[in-house]
Amino acid sequence: MNNTITQKKDIYWINALKAICMIFIYFGHSELFYGVYIEPVDWFRLTFNTNAFFFVSGYLLFWKQLTSPRINENSHQFIKGGMKKTMINILYRIVIPSILFSLIVFFPKNYLRGDTITMKEFLYDTIGGTTCWFTSALAVAEVIILLLLITRKKNIWFYVPFCMVFSVIGWWLADKGINLVKGIASFPWQYKQALISLSYIAAGGVYWRYETQIRNILNKWVLAILTIAFIIVVILFHDRMKFITSLNQINLLGFVVTIWATVLLIELCRFIPEIKALSIIGQNTMGYYFLSGAIPNILGLLVLKFVPFLHWGILLLLWVLSFIVATFLIKAINRWIPWFFDLRLLKTKKM
Repeated sequence: MNNTITQKKDIYWINALKAICMIFIYFGHSELFYGVYIEPVDWFRLTFNTNAFFFVSGYLLFWKQLTSPRINENSHQFIKGGMKKTMINILYRIVIPSILFSLIVFFPKNYLRGDTITMKEFLYDTIGGTTCWFTSALAVAEVIILLLLITRKKNIWFYVPFCMVFSVIGWWLADKGINLVKGIASFPWQYKQALISLSYIAAGGVYWRYETQIRNILNKWVLAILTIAFIIVVILFHDRMKFITSLNQINLLGFVVTIWATVLLIELCRFIPEIKALSIIGQNTMGYYFLSGAIPNILGLLVLKFVPFLHWGILLLLWVLSFIVATFLIKAINRWIPWFFDLRLLKTKKM
């Protein structure tokens, strides 16, 4: 199997892509909490944003599981080895940090919103995984992939049909408004978004498998044509596309355009020189994600209190300021309580 990925722990284009996506997530949240929207920017940023994270997760997950030494394990060995290790990573890096953060922000969040606090809402938002939609969905989706990997099939095309079927089920449940708990579409653990995201995870796996062939096709002229065509399609059909995974709003056109945008963004990240700031952001996306709602929300309220009028210039200032504040907080957390975003560090520290 040809594979251009190296054995480096951190791959720059992946970190750069995650960083760019996270920067635009802060832009979207700043728009939301300030109340000013720059629609042309939204047309394009929504074509990647969180969906690109699922794509990269699929790329990394299938790369690790379908290459040596993991792929050489039989079903029994995989359950006791590769699967167990990955499940522990999901628990310590995604599930528990998500619950911890949900517990911390639950009361301040509801106070700022003026919502009534009940024990039912408390349990749904924290243990039920409804606060951190992305990490909840990612955890569930990766567990589903791990269950499929028990078959020990080596061909990526064994997994793609299952992922697409699950995604269709997720789209159907969302479209019909079917909920396991009445009135709460996201409980438990954002299962609909998890099902939908499997299509992007599968696409990331396909990209990993055919990375060399894809990159051979995407020379500079092809990329230029695809980029121009992408811009035209987004401008002409932005009102017909649905690709907001967090709201379960996905259609076929939106899915195709999202994959298109992600591949173009990957090529951009491969082309640009290595920028230390992007690498640092990419390595700390979990922290930036957890703070991406709270920081723009609080700063947005403060800005509106002292500057009681709306302007796109203030929106841009809020966007930059939110990211700066989040960066300082993440640096402080990494210095004083680094295990908060990865509980595996507690075990390493003890050892």
